Amino acid sequence: MTVIRRLALYAALPLALVAVAGYGWYQLSDTGKRWRYEDALASYCEGLIPPKESAVFTGYDTEKGLPNDWDRGADHQFCKVGRSLLTIARIPESARDDDGPRGVFDDLRPGERGTLPMTLGGGWRGYTNLASTAAVLECRNQDASVVVSASGSGDTVAGRTTAELVTATAVRAAEHWDCEAEAGGPIPPVPAEPEEKSRFDAKGTCAGIPMHDMDIVHWLKETPAAETSLLETCVLGETKARAEELFQVRAFFGPFAQAQYPEYESTRDAGRFGDFFWATAKCPGTSARALFTISTTEYVHEDVEDFARSALTAFAERSAKQHGCTDLQLPR
Repeated sequence: MTVIRRLALYAALPLALVAVAGYGWYQLSDTGKRWRYEDALASYCEGLIPPKESAVFTGYDTEKGLPNDWDRGADHQFCKVGRSLLTIARIPESARDDDGPRGVFDDLRPGERGTLPMTLGGGWRGYTNLASTAAVLECRNQDASVVVSASGSGDTVAGRTTAELVTATAVRAAEHWDCEAEAGGPIPPVPAEPEEKSRFDAKGTCAGIPMHDMDIVHWLKETPAAETSLLETCVLGETKARAEELFQVRAFFGPFAQAQYPEYESTRDAGRFGDFFWATAKCPGTSARALFTISTTEYVHEDVEDFARSALTAFAERSAKQHGCTDLQLPR
């Protein structure tokens, strides 16, 4: 009996040592850390966060890197990845922001920080303004779109790695919601922040706006125009005691048009409210009409209605044509 016990002890001891060594390896090794991180992601934010692209922000830390997620409904997830806040949603084409309780559209709107919105490139429908980033996948088999947006906290810059996280998350979300959609390719380097330039040198989002009789405008700021953009902005400004913005001309497509307060839709497809003018157009692949707007700032002290109308018309015609949109309705 003593011999049998000794043999059992001799057999169990190596197994115990192997188990201890394995546990230590799992706790301390880089591979073990990655495995624990992937295990945590399986249940974090409905499993929609990609391990590789998110690890850039978390360092495989499952506590500080994945601090919290919120389930805001079957089709709306909100979670933190490092210092970034991610909104992940499937949005029906019929949805509109009713200005009621906080919802998905509030989480999608770009914040006040950041530069002008620039396209993501790589064939992705999306934007980045270096403070927030978003990508949209249109579902061919559903009247809906999958949208993922990310915004940083503090002075966090949303660069190429943020775009890679957003687009990879969008692919996983589309699979999760059985959305058949066409993804883009590798994300190119994020363009440099747009700078002020001559009002007669428009080549992108400001192209076509008639400037010859507008002496109050000294400079413009724009981004390259692309058919994959979801947000477009052209800024016209003056240089006196300091550089001030005078006009902001914008375009919104898909879910970002849906996210605008629907006052314009409740009346007609184009119109005016004070110094604010809007136009809309029907775009392929969605029932949500694109929205084009122009607004003036407090630094405009003269009657500029004629210019505002002509600027919005030129901007909307150029943008709608580039995106393949038709039935452009302009304010009368």
